This record gives sequence, structure tokens and C-alpha cells, in this order.
Amino acid sequence: MGLGIIKYVKVILVGIAIILLVTCKNGSSSVKIPDQAVTTKYAEVPAVKTGWDIYSGGLYRYGPSIILNSDGSIDAWFAAPGDFFGDKIKNYNDLDPQVAISLSTPDTAAQKFSATESFYAIQVTCPNWATTNSRLTLSLYQWKSDYNSTVASPVISTVPFVNYIDNQNLSISNENKFPAGDYLWVLSNPSGSAGVWKKTGIKSGVTNFFNNEVVDGNYSSWMLINKSSGTSYWDQVAYRRSLDNGVTWSDDQMVLKPTEYSRDQFSVCDPGVAKWSGYYYLGYTSTEDVRGTDNQVYVCRSLSPSGPWDKWNGTGWGGNPQPVITYTGSPDFFGAGEPCMVVKNDTLFFFYSWNSDAANAITTRLSTVLATEVNWPLKLKDQGTVINKTSIAGADHCDIKYRDDIQKFQAIHTASRMTSSSYIVLWESADGINFKKVAEMRDKLNPFLHNCGWSGDESGHINPGKQQFISYAYGPNWANWKTAWHPLTFNP
Repeated sequence: MGLGIIKYVKVILVGIAIILLVTCKNGSSSVKIPDQAVTTKYAEVPAVKTGWDIYSGGLYRYGPSIILNSDGSIDAWFAAPGDFFGDKIKNYNDLDPQVAISLSTPDTAAQKFSATESFYAIQVTCPNWATTNSRLTLSLYQWKSDYNSTVASPVISTVPFVNYIDNQNLSISNENKFPAGDYLWVLSNPSGSAGVWKKTGIKSGVTNFFNNEVVDGNYSSWMLINKSSGTSYWDQVAYRRSLDNGVTWSDDQMVLKPTEYSRDQFSVCDPGVAKWSGYYYLGYTSTEDVRGTDNQVYVCRSLSPSGPWDKWNGTGWGGNPQPVITYTGSPDFFGAGEPCMVVKNDTLFFFYSWNSDAANAITTRLSTVLATEVNWPLKLKDQGTVINKTSIAGADHCDIKYRDDIQKFQAIHTASRMTSSSYIVLWESADGINFKKVAEMRDKLNPFLHNCGWSGDESGHINPGKQQFISYAYGPNWANWKTAWHPLTFNP
């Protein structure tokens, strides 16, 4: 009788112990159990929550690369519109609206301006409405007491421009620089479809003339402080930081620009950023083809997320930029670019687009290298094509991260890009080489989206236990896009 009761009590106690262990595991009991390394697995496909705009449009910020820092801050880099080479002092305000002023014989347009320091050149932006027969003469004078006295004095320099291209920056320069002082430039002798751009606002220290009379607004001109071509480049990299999960952001900083007179001088675009061994590494796209085709992949590094950046020069860091991935297909196609990086077990997985003439292939390729190599671009090993998006209409570049909870790489990209039916595709791979498509993400997204990216840590890893985000550009009008920001949810 007594042994039976003892046996019965033992059974009850074992049952209670099992119940306590189960409730502790599910987090519904206050009973303390020893700490143990238990990795929670979350749903492979995240859900997109309702988001908000972090850039309201007017031009663009696209192709985001996003790092969630351990202190809760967020660093993000975007492709942004380009500018003109050279340190400049503008004789107008950037945000003022502008209009194109037509010039016909015998019209003149002129601007008095003040230089507080010596300068290399004065440049004036002149439209010709996409014609081929436009002519103008640009002259520079030292300012005297009034307009008539100035143009009656000896001219410093006169340069005729014959058949200039649309929106060309007409320029007068001096290798030894012009000294500080007051000056007047004059556009004269117009023929064909000649003109000058004019901002409608007010700027102190500048006076504008049309046919010798003072007029409102400010012609689009500037002083180049140092020697430069003054030519334009298409894209640069914008950086911003958030301390509240993307609700508010710091002002944009243009932190990476093309290098004048170099192989990347047309553009620095499509940033992909990761950090290891104390350095931020930023990969980007550039080309030497004025059509924007035949792209190559470049990379640079910095100790700070905002730079300054040392570009890979072919043998080391700093100086004249050289590609780390060289496209070898037809120059009539996009080529290579749009890189992203993941560091896993000391191996750098360097992913990039390769869109070539092989049946108009839209693919992602991979190269790998030991991340601890200082000059790792020298030892990148080609692993070939890992994602083929050719059969997916309107597919663009992949942003790839690694999920420690499910031990898989995951890639996202846009499909039916820039259309009302656009959406995002999710791929995954256990080894970073053999990817398969696993889902399409459509809920809560804006139409006309393209060039998406999602968040991860410095090494390109996603921890679903922390709030993660997805971002993309969208809008129906070319190069006038908003940038969306959405939280993601991963169900355990």
C-alpha cells in the first residue's frame, strides 16, 4: 500500500516537472531555468507592415543599403542625383525655380558677381532646346562703376562657343586663377536656338542684366574655386542616419562622388555597404560609356560611414579608382554592378548583377574571398551565376542578407519594376550559390516600385528578433521618385 502511494506520487511529480519545463520554454511561467543557447526559428517569409516615406520626391534616393547598428541607430546609403565637378560658389539658390531665357540677335544677358577669394573659372549653363546650330560668346570683365563703363573697358577674356550642346556649361578659366574682386560676365552674339537658364529667386551680391537693363532673378552661373573640367556626373552616394527606427533622419550628406578624369567619372551609383575589420566597405556601379551601358563594379573603404572613402586602385586603397569586377560581355548591355556584401565565417560573399547579351540575361553572380585579406579585391574567386531572373518580367538587382536563425541566405529584388503591378520576389540558399525562388511579397507595397533593399547588421546578417526594415523607390514619373520605408515582421 505504502509503495503504491510512493510510486503514484513519483508519477505525479514527473508529470509536474514536464509541465513546468514546457511552460518555461513557452515563456508563460516565472519558474527560472538555466540559460541555454536556444536559437528561435522565424518564418522564412517576412510580412511587410504599413510604412511611410523617408524621401518625398522631386528627384530620387534609390537602391538603399541599410545597416542596423548595435546601439539601435540605422545607417543608410542611397543613389542620389549627380552634380558638377569642382568646388564652386553658386550665384543663385539651388531650391529656386528656374526658367530658360531665349537669346536672339542682338540680345545680351549679363551678371555682376563678387568673388571673395581667387577662382579658377566662371561657368554659365546655357540651353539650346536640343538643337545643333547654337552659338554664343562669353566675355568676362572687371567691374567698374556701372554696366556701361564696365563693357567699355578692356575685356579680360572672350570665348566663342560654336554649336554648343544643350545645357552646356560655357566657361572662361585661368590657370593662375582670377583674383578676388567684382566682375561681370556677358553672353552676346547669339544665333540659332541659344539661351541661358535663370533662377527666379533673390541672392545678395549678384545683379543680373538683360539688354543692359537690370532684371529680376539670377542666371545660373558659378565660380569654380580650383582647376576642374566643371563637367557633370550622373549619380553620387547620399548618406543619412536615424535614431528612431526610420521615423526621422539626419540631413543627407553626399559622401561619395566620382573621381574627375578617372574611370568612374560618369557616375557613382547603387551603393552596397558592409563593415568588418574596422572598415566600412562600399561597393558601387560605374561606366566609361556615355550610354550608361558596359558597367563595372568598384569598391572603396572608410573608417566612418560618412567617409572619406579610399577607392580601390587596382593594387591597394586610395587614388585612381579601378574596377574589382570587370564586365566582359557586349558593351551594348548593362554589364556588371549593383553589389552587396555578406561576411560569414570570415568569408566575404560579394554578390553583383551581371546583365549581358546572353539571351538578354538578368542574373546575379558571386565572388568569394577571405575577408581578413587586406587587399581582398586581388583574390576574389568567381563562383559564377547564383540567381537567374531572366524569366521574371521587370526584375532588377538583388539585395542579399544571411539569416542565422534558419541558416540561409535570402535575396530580394523587384519584379514588374516601375509598373502599377510591381512586387518583390524572395529567394533563398543554404550555401550562397544555389538559390531558389520561395515567395512573392505584394501586400502593403506601393505601386511603381523599384530598386529595393533591406536591413541587416554590419556583416549583412538579419536577426529577426530585432526590428527589420525594407526600403525602395517608387513613383510613375521617371527620376521623380519617393522613397518608402516599411517595418518587417517575422513570426516565430
